[in-house]
Amino acid sequence: MDKNKRNFTAKKAALIGLFVALIWLGAIISIPIPPVPFTLQTLFVLMAGALLGGAEGAICVGIYIFMGLIGIPVFSGFSSGFSYVLNPKFGFLLGFIFSALITGMIIDKKKDASYKRIIVAVIFGTIVTYVFGITYFLFLKAFYLGGEIDIWNIFLSFWILFIPTDVIKGAIVVFNTKKLSPVLYR
Repeated sequence: MDKNKRNFTAKKAALIGLFVALIWLGAIISIPIPPVPFTLQTLFVLMAGALLGGAEGAICVGIYIFMGLIGIPVFSGFSSGFSYVLNPKFGFLLGFIFSALITGMIIDKKKDASYKRIIVAVIFGTIVTYVFGITYFLFLKAFYLGGEIDIWNIFLSFWILFIPTDVIKGAIVVFNTKKLSPVLYR
């Protein structure tokens, strides 16, 4: 194996490890807002997809989720374990995998991606997270948790309340992606 290929692989592995750690750090920084706490995870998930590409970004999130499911306390509130799949928040974690994938696929690792392309990627990545999170919650509510399903309250609690913070996190991702991509891919 030639030296350049080996360095590239080591660089990718280091970046994947870094983003797994950042996603975990984003879970620790949590403001408890029922039913889903406000965290910085989405910021780091979107950045992983935007800066590393779809596949590597999804791998970061997959590693993070695997760590939590095997008992390492990496989820918000230092929780973990396989029983977390019955938590309404778990759907958002599953959505993170596809969010990173979609974001990375849209940007396509272009070191000179336009602001428009990055903004579109971040918007679609964020939408994917909510689609998975809300759908998973509705599934749990219907088949496990029971009780009445109030669609308006679910959209308010799981989506509308988070729009202002998502806009701020999205702007941070767009700015950082535009500045860091040329550095990572020179």
